[in-house]
Amino acid sequence: MNSGKISFSVFFLLYAMICFISCKQGKSKPITEKFVYEKFKAELQPEDSLNNTDSSNLFDEAAYIPGKDSIQNILVKIDTLWHKDERLMEQIDLMISSLKEQDSITAEKKEILTQNIRILDSFLLQRKLTTAEKCKQKSCMLYIAVNKSKQKLYLYIDQELKDSFPVSTGVKSRRTPDLDTRPSGPIFTKYTSKKFPGGNYNGLGNMPYAVFIKGGYAIHGTTKGNFAKLGTVASHGCIRVHPDNARIIYTLAKQFGLENMWITVKDSL
Repeated sequence: MNSGKISFSVFFLLYAMICFISCKQGKSKPITEKFVYEKFKAELQPEDSLNNTDSSNLFDEAAYIPGKDSIQNILVKIDTLWHKDERLMEQIDLMISSLKEQDSITAEKKEILTQNIRILDSFLLQRKLTTAEKCKQKSCMLYIAVNKSKQKLYLYIDQELKDSFPVSTGVKSRRTPDLDTRPSGPIFTKYTSKKFPGGNYNGLGNMPYAVFIKGGYAIHGTTKGNFAKLGTVASHGCIRVHPDNARIIYTLAKQFGLENMWITVKDSL
């Protein structure tokens, strides 16, 4: 195979990678003007069960205290993914440098390469700008406000109140703190707290559809034995909701992204 064919193959690989990254970025942006919450809620029917095996609970420590529980394991995994992404960027840079040094590339192909490099640089710059422009409270596409005095959760989408659900926040000895923050995550479909057992909801553990707000505090579904307590203080510090409503919150968090979400928890709103 001659050098011209090799150069064209490398160029095609770079072009395919740029297209893949650009497409991936495009799909991640929430398109609120096409989002109809009522239709979304109607179509999000409760699931009978998911055949999942119990997974290890990263937040269970010898003395579990919400808000102080270690998330070191998760941070290590995030750090690992970050380094993988960094290495990928380095490989792309090396490929670009290699292509720039190829004397066998024609002037026309060099121009196309230059344009593609500009596109890639523009994409990386735009990603940095998007990350820097962070929302807060109701300016976020997805905003959740929890009123502890009323034991109620209010769901806003694009600054418009769309729904409200009864909740159970922490009892006096494990009071849910005031919070006003972008949720740090992670989020889980299936989650089990072995320190505070209380059944298993459809194979999804005793804290299904969990969205962690900060530390060990999360909004999550509860088990059938706790349904009657919703609307009153009853939890160990987290914010309990009916699993059907927890699934709505969890799915919205995945669709809009935690970076476009804000949660406020106060005694009164």
